[in-house]
Amino acid sequence: MDRSHRNALILLHIIVLVFGITGILGRLIQLPADQLVYVRTIIGTLGLMAAAPIMRFPVVPNRSDWHLHLLTGAIIAAHWLTFFGAIKLATVSVAVTCLASSTVFTALLEPFWYERSVRSYEIALGLVVILALALIFGLEGEHRIGIAVATLSALLAAWFTVINGKLVKRDHAGRIGVYELGGASLVMGIWLAVDGRLPRPLWELGTSNIIYLMVLGLVCTSFAFAASIAVMRMLSPFTVSLTINLEPVYTILIALLIWGEDERLHVGSYLGFALILGALFVNGWMQQKARRRSRQAPALTV
Repeated sequence: MDRSHRNALILLHIIVLVFGITGILGRLIQLPADQLVYVRTIIGTLGLMAAAPIMRFPVVPNRSDWHLHLLTGAIIAAHWLTFFGAIKLATVSVAVTCLASSTVFTALLEPFWYERSVRSYEIALGLVVILALALIFGLEGEHRIGIAVATLSALLAAWFTVINGKLVKRDHAGRIGVYELGGASLVMGIWLAVDGRLPRPLWELGTSNIIYLMVLGLVCTSFAFAASIAVMRMLSPFTVSLTINLEPVYTILIALLIWGEDERLHVGSYLGFALILGALFVNGWMQQKARRRSRQAPALTV
C-alpha cells in the first residue's frame, strides 16, 4: 500500500470517528431536527469560508457545477434531516446502525454515475451488511418508524457520496463543501421560513446548545465534510461508504458510556456489528488486491 493511499485511509478513519460524535450531539442538542440541520449547515458553511485562505481554495462559484452543488446540498439537507429525525424517533444506536445500508445503495448507484460494470464483491459485501441489519432489526423491532427514516437517510447519503466522488475530480473539496453546505442551509432556511419556525439566534439558545452546535458545525461539519470529499481523490466512493459503517460502532460505544441502558441493544445485535466490521476488512483486502493487479498488468504498446 503506497503512502498517500495509507494516509487517505487513516484520515478517513479519523473522519468516521468525528462522524460518530455527530449522533451523540444530535441527541444532546435541544432543538427539533430541521432547526438543528439549519443551524449546523450555516455554522459549517461559515467555518469553511473562514478556512478558505488557510486551505488555499477559491470561494468564487464554479459556474459549470453550481447546479450540481445546489442539488447535492438539497440531498445533504434531506439526509441530515432524516438522520436527526431518526435519532428523535428511535435511539442514537438504531439510527446510526441504519446508515450501514448506504453500502448497498452505493454499490447500486456508483456503476450508473461512473459508467462501469457492477463489481460482484461490492454487491456481496452489501448483502452481508443487509443481513447484519436484518439480524439487528429483527431484535430491535420496536423502532420500526425510526428504522425506516434512518434507512432513507442512508440512501440519501449514498447518493451525495457518489456525486461528490465525481465532483472532487475537477474541483477543490473546500469549495465543493462551501456551496453544498450553503445550498443545504438555503433549502432548510426556506423550509423553516415557510413554516414560520426559524430558530432563535445562536446566542439565545443556551450555553450547552451553543457549545454542542459549534462542535457539530465546525468539527463534525466543516472539517469532516471537506476532508471526506478530499479522501475521494484516493479512495473509491464504495470504500468511503463501507468504511463509514464504522460510525455506528464508535457512536454506540460512546452512547453506552454516556446513557448506559437507554442505548443498550440485544446481545445478538452486536453480532451484526461484527459482520459489518468483517465486510470492511474484506473490502480493504479486495481493493488492495485489485491495485496490485493493476500495477503488475503489462502496458499496452502500439
